[in-house]
Amino acid sequence: MASGGKSWSSAKVVCPKQEHVGSRVRFDGHYGAPGHRRQYYKCLPANDDRPHRFTEVLPREESWENACHNCERAVELHEGPHAARNYQFVARGIAEALVAIGAGSTYCEAGLVARERAQRLRADPSTGELQSTRHASLVMDWAEVFAPVVFQPHRPREWPANGSLLLDDLPFKVRDPDSGRHQIAFRVFCAMGYEAGRPKLWRLEAFTSKSQADWEAFLGALGGAPSRVVCDNDSGLTNAVRARFPDAEMYLCEWHLRHALERLMAKLRTDPHHQVAIDELLPDVQAAFTGPAFWVPFLKRAHSANIPRLSDWLNTTGQVVEDQFHRRGQRSSRLVDTPLSTSPLDAFINPIRASIQPRAYGLKNRERTNRLLMLMQLHANRHDDAHAYTDLIRACLESNHGRPLVARRGVVDARGVPSLR
Repeated sequence: MASGGKSWSSAKVVCPKQEHVGSRVRFDGHYGAPGHRRQYYKCLPANDDRPHRFTEVLPREESWENACHNCERAVELHEGPHAARNYQFVARGIAEALVAIGAGSTYCEAGLVARERAQRLRADPSTGELQSTRHASLVMDWAEVFAPVVFQPHRPREWPANGSLLLDDLPFKVRDPDSGRHQIAFRVFCAMGYEAGRPKLWRLEAFTSKSQADWEAFLGALGGAPSRVVCDNDSGLTNAVRARFPDAEMYLCEWHLRHALERLMAKLRTDPHHQVAIDELLPDVQAAFTGPAFWVPFLKRAHSANIPRLSDWLNTTGQVVEDQFHRRGQRSSRLVDTPLSTSPLDAFINPIRASIQPRAYGLKNRERTNRLLMLMQLHANRHDDAHAYTDLIRACLESNHGRPLVARRGVVDARGVPSLR
């Protein structure tokens, strides 16, 4: 390869100085460790200014192979992947790590893979032997800096105007070291809508409670309003929906209603006076929620059992069930985007639950957690593409002179108090 400092560059690199447009540029050595060298260039100005050395806005790390298998052409040493200034890792490696953690890998797992692929394993100071490390901060910092960058093209601006908006929350418990008991540390609010008749995870955000104020903040983050909302019968959620979307039809999830009734009946069964009656009613609860033909006879039998708490539930929440039977229409005419429960949302949130729960204790910073959720949302909607991420990261770096728009570890909790505890 001709890069000894005498030949003219074949990379079509131009001098970054505007007054040197059209000047001749040639290779002028390298900087960095062997295996990770980056190219220096020398500009020979046409306006009689003194020659000077420079690097590209996004310097390329040396290519490890002599050919690109995707392009099927020879690759020179200076034609390797782009890297951010002052970053050891190239944009492509960062993009691959973001895809991995969005798919459920931990920061530690993704960091180890990134270091091994980039041949950036640390050496033992005494022996020089390469050491594997699973330190989480590397990829955690990348998620903080670049997750908003790759999420931006897919960020929803408004709630879906057509079909239903499904709302639910995922609670995550951690063990309290003082009491030894498990308690809910934070919740992830989830919203799913329909786009062209297809389900789409619309929004994820972490909160410390499920109060009406929190739900209103979640729902108020986007413009517009859905025509129909399906959600659990939780007072904080339902009040927030009525406040934010007063014209939307609210449909309480039938799965949650049925399980609320079953839990109540299981609790009432502990009373010996009601055990026999509950044992006769409980097997018919699921069938009762299929429609009026089964609900009406179940209602008569339940009231005749003379269990006050059960009758009170049926006279209040049960009236909601009856009203929804009239609103839901025939099964044959029901559209796919008008479900009767939030169960279609489970396909999106179950993988998120499985990924976060084992490491929920380590997620203490709310904003960092929300940026992780951005990557998980992209994965759930099948928008996580390493090539697309690389292009977005590179464009972001180029717009800021080769450097990220925000500093690493800029998202910190005030006075060290965790924002998710």
